[in-house]
Amino acid sequence: MNAYTIASLIVMLILPAGAVALCRRVHILNVIGAVALCYVAGLVISLLPVPYDKGMTQTVASVAVALAIPLILFGFDLRSVRRLTAKTTLGLTLQFIAVAASASAVFFISEPLLGLENAAPLSGMAMGLYTGGTPNLVATGNALLPSATRTETILAANTADFLVGGVYFLMILTVVRPLYRRFLGNGQAQAPKNDVKTDDTSVASCDSSVTAFVDEYDYGFLKNDKKRLLNLALCVLLAVACLGVGALLEILINGNMDGSLYIMVTVSVLGLALSFVPRVRKAEGTYPVGQYLILVFSLGLSMSLDLSALARELLPTLAFFAMTQVLTVIVHLLLCKLFRVDGGTALITSTAGIYGPPFIAPVANSYGDRSLIVPGIVCGVFGLAVGNLVGIGLGSLLSLF
Repeated sequence: MNAYTIASLIVMLILPAGAVALCRRVHILNVIGAVALCYVAGLVISLLPVPYDKGMTQTVASVAVALAIPLILFGFDLRSVRRLTAKTTLGLTLQFIAVAASASAVFFISEPLLGLENAAPLSGMAMGLYTGGTPNLVATGNALLPSATRTETILAANTADFLVGGVYFLMILTVVRPLYRRFLGNGQAQAPKNDVKTDDTSVASCDSSVTAFVDEYDYGFLKNDKKRLLNLALCVLLAVACLGVGALLEILINGNMDGSLYIMVTVSVLGLALSFVPRVRKAEGTYPVGQYLILVFSLGLSMSLDLSALARELLPTLAFFAMTQVLTVIVHLLLCKLFRVDGGTALITSTAGIYGPPFIAPVANSYGDRSLIVPGIVCGVFGLAVGNLVGIGLGSLLSLF
C-alpha cells in the first residue's frame, strides 16, 4: 500500500465531516445534502492524476456500509409501530405494495426499452429506496449487484435518486399537496394553518428511539459522559461482529467474498435483532455514526469510479428510477383512494417510504397538519428497518425471470 493510497483512506474518513459542516452552515448545500457532496468530492478526486489504489477505496467503502446498516438499525424500537393508527398502517402497507408492483412492472419493460442488464438488482434497489431511503438503496445494491458493475450502478442510481427525488420533493411542497387534499380529502386530523411551525414540539412526545432518526448528523452525543461513549463503542464492536458473521456466511455459502448478499442480509437481520436489547437500543449516537459511515461509503465509492462506465449506466438508470418513482406515486394514490385513506395520511406515508424520517416534518408542516409528524417518522424508520430485506427479496425473486 503506497503513501497515496494511505492518504486517500485518511481523506475518506475525514472529508465527510467537512461535508456535514458545510451543509449545516450553507442552506443551499443543506438542500443538496451531504451524500451528494461526498459523491461530487469523490468524483473530483478520482480525476486527479494521483496513483492511489481504487480497489482499496472500494473495499473500504463496502466495509463502511456493512457496518453502517446495523448501527442505523440498533436504535429503532420495532414496538413503536404499534402506536400507528389503522389508517396510517394501511397507508404504509399500500406504499410497500405500490413500490413492489411498480418496480416489478418497470423490470419487465426495462430490458427491451432501456437495454438494462441489471434490471433485477435495480428493481430491488428501488424497492429498498422507496420504502426507507438512501441507506437501503446502497445496502441493497451492495447485496444484489455483481462486483464488476457495482460501483458505477450504485453511483448512477444515487444520482438518479437525487435528480428525480429532488424534483418530486419540490412538487410535494407545491403542486402535489393540494392534489392529495382534493383527490383524497383532508381527514379529521388537520391542524389550523396558523398553528403550523417548523420546530414542531409534538415530536418531543415521541419515544427517543424514533426522534433520534430526525437529525441524520446530530453529534451532540460526543459531549456526553464516558459511560455513554463506552456504550457507543460497544455498539460499534457489535456492528463489527455482525459484519464478521455475515462475512463467514458469505464464505461458507459462496466459497468466496466476491458478493455481498449474505453479508447484507446478515447485518440487517442482526441489526434488527439486537435492537431488542435495551442497552443497545438506548445507546446514543449509533444512528449518526451509521449515517457518517454512509458518507464514507459515498465518498469511497465515487473515488473508485470508472467514469466511462458511469456514462453508460447513467441515462438508462435515470429513466428506470424516474419511471419507478412516478408509477409508485400514482399507484399509491389510487390505492389510497380505493381504500379511503385520507390525503394527509397518504402523503405522509408516501413521503416516509420515498425519503425517510428527516423529510417528514417539512412535508407535514407544508400540508398544514403537524399531527402527521410522529406517525410519519415511525413509518419512515420502519421502512428504514425492513427496506433492505424486502428490497433484497424482490431483486432476488425477479432475477429468476
